[in-house]
Amino acid sequence: MPRRNPLWLRLPGSSSPSSTSTTEELRLAALSPYNNPNDETSSIPDSLEHSPAKTSDDGSEISRANSPTSSPSRSPNKKVSWSLFDQVSLSGEEFLLPRRFEAIELIPETSTRTTFASCSATDLLESEHVTIRKISLQDPATARKEYRNIILCRLLPHPNILPISEAYEVDSTLYTVSEQMDGRLSDIVEERLTHFVVAKITHQVLAAVAMMHQNGIAHGDLTLNTIYVNTDAELRLSSYGKSDDSSEHLDERFRDDLLSIGAIVSRFLMNEEEMFKFSKSRNHKDIDWRLVLEGSRDSGLLDFNARSLLFQLLEGRQTARDLLRHPYFKSFRAPQHQTVERKHTVVGQKTSDEVLDKLREELQRFNPFNMSEIML
Repeated sequence: MPRRNPLWLRLPGSSSPSSTSTTEELRLAALSPYNNPNDETSSIPDSLEHSPAKTSDDGSEISRANSPTSSPSRSPNKKVSWSLFDQVSLSGEEFLLPRRFEAIELIPETSTRTTFASCSATDLLESEHVTIRKISLQDPATARKEYRNIILCRLLPHPNILPISEAYEVDSTLYTVSEQMDGRLSDIVEERLTHFVVAKITHQVLAAVAMMHQNGIAHGDLTLNTIYVNTDAELRLSSYGKSDDSSEHLDERFRDDLLSIGAIVSRFLMNEEEMFKFSKSRNHKDIDWRLVLEGSRDSGLLDFNARSLLFQLLEGRQTARDLLRHPYFKSFRAPQHQTVERKHTVVGQKTSDEVLDKLREELQRFNPFNMSEIML
């Protein structure tokens, strides 16, 4: 029986593909500079003689000589190959992407100290736009954080936390694929939003944080730049945060999460002048919240429920789950929270080598083939 392409086996309906999908996949597989019937000197190199073969609906192998020769136009920075992955260069940044993804452009990062790079791409299989991040695993702290995020995405999925749809590792570099969002909260912070939109945004952040707190997890990194949003005000936290897994001072770290949410809410309810010209980068703990809560006649805080919610967020006496029942959110209903035993979510006590081993075990859930055997 001919060796099958593992990526082909993972396509939906690949066991009995329709004629349309089969033709499309064979057409993509036939994109090779060696398939030129008009060139008498062209030939298939020895390294390609044993490349994975496609089969027809009846199980018989389809000859490469009969493969379609016409090919769609492809981006000039994408190198065509017979491998499962293509090497793509975007503004000098190299990406190694599965062939189902067509890279579009490099996404500029807001910080110069990042250990990762991102690009936007099109998922040719699902016909949707995605964001692909590549992260170096050389730093043990980064590897631990990425493993924590991947395992929590699997154990505690939430509609308001960005999920990871694909993940793989190549040469100590982790690639993750996720939904493409329209922007961050920092992109719309200067807009004068209605109370309905502010309530919708705040409710979604609280719903995600309440689920994490219920499972003994503090986020520790809630800012305008770590929360993504779409034009319909659908919101996703970029990850499960960067807090450690220690059970010490959990209540204090939970209050810090709520204080961070309060700082975000206040930025939407009051403009820059009403916030006494506070800098965007100024630590929210330095703000005199008693003055902020006084509001003004032109302030969005003139709404009683908004002022009440912000005060309770900053006071820190109620939990995120309790605040979801605040009258300010009367138009929304929080999703059900999933819980797991805390021991399954703790990764901080593992050594660096153990974290890498566990991370690679998690990656096998996305890709049922050995990346070291992939022909690049």
